[in-house]
Amino acid sequence: MASYTYKAKNGAGKSVTGTITAPSVGVATSTLQRQRMRIISIKEVQLGEDGKSAGGTSLFGGRLKIDASGNISFGGSDSYKATDKDLIVMTKQLSVMLMSGLPVNQSLNILSTQQANPQFGKVLDGVRKAIEDGNGLGAAMGRYPKSFDSLYLSMIKAGEESGRLPDIMGKLLTYIEKSAKIKSQVKSAMMYPTVVIVVAIAVMLLLLGFVVPVFASQFKGAGKQLPAITQFVVSLSDFVKASWWKMGLGGAAVIFSLSKFQETEKGRYFFDALSLKAPVLGDVMRKIAVGRFCSTMGSMLTSGVNLLQALTICATSAGNVVIEKFVLYCKSEIETGKQLSQPLSSTTLFPKMVISMIQVGEQSGKMDTMLEKVAVFYEEEVDEALKTMLSLIEPMMIVGIGIMVGFLVIAMYLPMMDLGSTVGE
Repeated sequence: MASYTYKAKNGAGKSVTGTITAPSVGVATSTLQRQRMRIISIKEVQLGEDGKSAGGTSLFGGRLKIDASGNISFGGSDSYKATDKDLIVMTKQLSVMLMSGLPVNQSLNILSTQQANPQFGKVLDGVRKAIEDGNGLGAAMGRYPKSFDSLYLSMIKAGEESGRLPDIMGKLLTYIEKSAKIKSQVKSAMMYPTVVIVVAIAVMLLLLGFVVPVFASQFKGAGKQLPAITQFVVSLSDFVKASWWKMGLGGAAVIFSLSKFQETEKGRYFFDALSLKAPVLGDVMRKIAVGRFCSTMGSMLTSGVNLLQALTICATSAGNVVIEKFVLYCKSEIETGKQLSQPLSSTTLFPKMVISMIQVGEQSGKMDTMLEKVAVFYEEEVDEALKTMLSLIEPMMIVGIGIMVGFLVIAMYLPMMDLGSTVGE
């Protein structure tokens, strides 16, 4: 027989802890479930030679660990940032396990050994250990803020408090999948024009550095004055050949300076505001921002998170400083007694249709439902906007590349026409 310590919630929803003796953890779990206990964590009490519980020591925030035998190990899994794929797979599996009646710590123990990414497996194992130390799932995950953001943690905690953790995890999974889908769509949409622009610039530099000089030497040998357009291209070619390293250093310096500027508060605000106002791209970014706001708010309100807390989390997960500052402004206005639709009406960031839907939700007491409906609508709108953006960018790039290539061809062909006319005379 072995002893097991457990943490559970009884039929009244109150947290209880205790110790149970049973032949195995499965028998212990079944016994507690027959007593109408919802198990949060259960673990075997490990005894040392002196009959006391074996334990260990964690130092420096868990990075240095010393077990009961004196063995030293180094952690560091709290610095790992989980990918969208990590979270989607883990949330889906954990939700199914909890619905099947498995205790949280047992579920995490299974998942930690099945992760394709060993670093994320260590994170889940750390969460399991924190739960067995008496923490709730939300508090345990909160020790790994780079893997689980504030939105994820708030919904988990709301699920624990309401006793609907498996259901809430299902809603959380839906939210993460939609968010990951939009990120993937935006990346895919931007990949094509980025590659085309980089290749076009590289080809132009190769032409100026290696092809144009061949023609330039022939033109100079003819001893005739070159047309202005040809002279400009030849001078540009000479500059590229003589100062290519300066151009490289200058380009690197500009990119470095812009990246550093973007890390500052003013820089983030400047670029985020620019992305919302840019032609073609601005419309897409605005729809993504509105859709994310409605999806985040709807998911959290449905999960039982209060409005003010939901707005705070929504601001931090907005992904755009302009949206973040405005959402926090909305929160401050609501704290003075206003409805959410009132501060939203003061900006052009949110369309009138969205504001009207929120007003209907406020009047009917079903704002979470209305927000989720708007989020579904904007999910389709983002799909259409991305397709429209690509359909506009593609011909624009083709025309731009055609103009650059045509300019070079004409510049090189004009002197050859002059030479041909001279020979003809």
